[in-house]
Amino acid sequence: MDRVLEEHSKLGGDLLAEPVHDLRVALRRSILIADVMRDLDASADWNSMRKAARRIFHRLGALRDTQILEEWIEKLRSPDDRSTESLLESLKAENERDRSLAKDALKDFDRKQWRAWMRDMASHYRHVAGDRPACESMVLELWETVRQLHRSAQKTRSRVAYHRLRGALKKFRYAVENFLPSSYPAWEADLKSLQDLLGEAHDLSVLEQAMANLTNFSDEETRGSWRTKLETERLSRIQQFRARMAGKSSPLLIWREGLPAERELRSKGLSQLAEWAYFLTPDFPRVRRVARLSLQLYDGLANCGLAVQNPNMEGRYILRAAALLQEVGRFKKGKAHHKESYRMIRKIAPPMGWSKRDIEITASIARFHRRALPRPDHKILRMYEFPLRNSLVLLAAILRFANAFNAKPYRSVRRLEVEGVSGVIVVRADGFPDREPLSSKLSVARRLLESTIQRAVHILPPGTRLMSPRIVQPAKRSDAA
Repeated sequence: MDRVLEEHSKLGGDLLAEPVHDLRVALRRSILIADVMRDLDASADWNSMRKAARRIFHRLGALRDTQILEEWIEKLRSPDDRSTESLLESLKAENERDRSLAKDALKDFDRKQWRAWMRDMASHYRHVAGDRPACESMVLELWETVRQLHRSAQKTRSRVAYHRLRGALKKFRYAVENFLPSSYPAWEADLKSLQDLLGEAHDLSVLEQAMANLTNFSDEETRGSWRTKLETERLSRIQQFRARMAGKSSPLLIWREGLPAERELRSKGLSQLAEWAYFLTPDFPRVRRVARLSLQLYDGLANCGLAVQNPNMEGRYILRAAALLQEVGRFKKGKAHHKESYRMIRKIAPPMGWSKRDIEITASIARFHRRALPRPDHKILRMYEFPLRNSLVLLAAILRFANAFNAKPYRSVRRLEVEGVSGVIVVRADGFPDREPLSSKLSVARRLLESTIQRAVHILPPGTRLMSPRIVQPAKRSDAA
């Protein structure tokens, strides 16, 4: 964004090709960052910044297109070819009109507002860019888009397909540059050369279309000669691109090897979800503490054989996601924020490694972190089959129990350890004030967990022995007189 201001100040009244190109590149990078960040950060006005950047970007784009076409004509025309003068005259007229519109757009550009956005958004961007797992997940999504569009272009070989692939490849390049800067130097040469090949092929297609629309362009023979020349040049670049992307040495495969493996997708996607929650949750350190306590409870119950046993759901990942996302509804400042959290979580697009069903289950568990108890017959849970429904109730009970330790008397609790003793579950809470009666919130959460796991639950400080009732057997013989 700082580069945009710098390039904007360099542009003179003549709007030469190179300065225009440099400003558009800076704008394009800003637009890419806004595209990525607006899906994660609803607390900053990324949409307004993106709209302002796109407005001036497109106004300069028309001028840049005519400048590029003029360069191609001068490059491809024969020394004695005078048949293209009418085309150059036509482009010159368009150039003047586009130059006037571009000047108006440059005057309307609000540099003061742009600086204000820079101050507001810089820390948000740095927070996300510093979370490499989340960045890897986001970049992998863009890589997947490139892969799918490349497959489509290979199949159809249409100009539209290659144009779409060019746009996706450009986004992938700038995303790697800005969010994975340590990986960019090794990939830069391939990314730039492949983007240039598709860019030149697109420019030649645009020039061919411009010549086809020009009614006073010489005779049909000259028109056919130019059409053949342009098609030959375009196909040459497409063939170079296809050759570069073919085989086991394809840059597409090399880029994929530098991104998360399949077994890592769940954890990387969870980091992306956590970034989304970070910007929406007023007290994110608190929910991070709840997530940590929830996992300690889950692992302890798993060691006792009481954790979720469902092949259709990875309970530990789902529980952690629900704990981190449970209070995103507070961003809307509504009273029933748990219900708003449920609605907001269900609407997000699942990251790589996560399915839409995973997101819906996460939303259901987060919904019950407060207020209504998660009964199996609740309307939100009735959509799931019974074994899964019972697992969701258990995860919601664990989350509610961990949340109860955020009450004022228990904020010093740092760790929870679970052990099974004689059919009873003992939760040892480091920092637990055992001399005070349980708060109503913790008492309700404990009863919910007891009814779910069908075990009595005792909360004790570390080192305290569980006092079980002593059974006294009657004497076999009495010495009474």
